[in-house]
Amino acid sequence: MGLSDDDFVIAFVGAYDTRKGIERVSKAIEIIGDNRIKSIFIGGAHDGTCVMPTCPGVIHTGKLAHNKLPEYLNSADLFVLPTLEEGCCNAIVEAMACGLPIVSSDRSFNYDILNENNSIMVDPLNVQEIADAIKMVLCNSSLQERLHKGALKKAEDLTLQKRALYIQSVLESLL
Repeated sequence: MGLSDDDFVIAFVGAYDTRKGIERVSKAIEIIGDNRIKSIFIGGAHDGTCVMPTCPGVIHTGKLAHNKLPEYLNSADLFVLPTLEEGCCNAIVEAMACGLPIVSSDRSFNYDILNENNSIMVDPLNVQEIADAIKMVLCNSSLQERLHKGALKKAEDLTLQKRALYIQSVLESLL
């Protein structure tokens, strides 16, 4: 992908719409203004809407074959998804399985998978807060390493098998 060791790569995976926050990620990168930041925006239009990133340093936009996703995520240093609404977000789970620190929404839908050990949770509508969180990870290698380890550890509990067993136990407790 033409990256250097000094580059700091931010990954986003999701629909190119307001709900997922692609425009807020792009604006946050612009606010930081660090030419070491490169970005990967994986996804595309959804329901006829399409907001494209305008920040400098974009190295990929658009859809990918699913088998290429790990390659792109493993080239990244940080995963950012300031989404407004989710269930259990598979994109975040996949990013954590690749050991990526996460910047995402401080909203209840994330509380079962994200915490201070694997993420920085932000107000998804506050572009400055998103930028500040990205900059904290960019400028603090020990924080980046701690979140990396926390993401890998949490991902161990989020395999399809373990998630299915959890759902089964919840349903059984309701009977």
